[in-house]
Amino acid sequence: MAPVATVAQEKVAINPTYRPTWGFDRAETTTLEEKIEAAREEARAISKAKGVESRESALAWEVVEELLTAAARRREQEPKTYFERYCRENPGAIEALMYDV
Repeated sequence: MAPVATVAQEKVAINPTYRPTWGFDRAETTTLEEKIEAAREEARAISKAKGVESRESALAWEVVEELLTAAARRREQEPKTYFERYCRENPGAIEALMYDV
């Protein structure tokens, strides 16, 4: 069996409009951390070009804050351990029941 890259290269040679995606488009997928880093770089550039107290700079840094807040919310919502994930997926399980004593 030929490697995936070889098969994709053969398909491109046959059909130049073919774009292998393997289930997702790698060019369009960016993680939240990458977006935060890009927003920081943009905010630094705007601050350097327009000044720290400019309106554009304030808006750029506000975007960074919003992305950081979204990342913090995502970390809070994710289960910390496999047991917490199990309890969330199986709320009726004996291990997941909480009793007030």
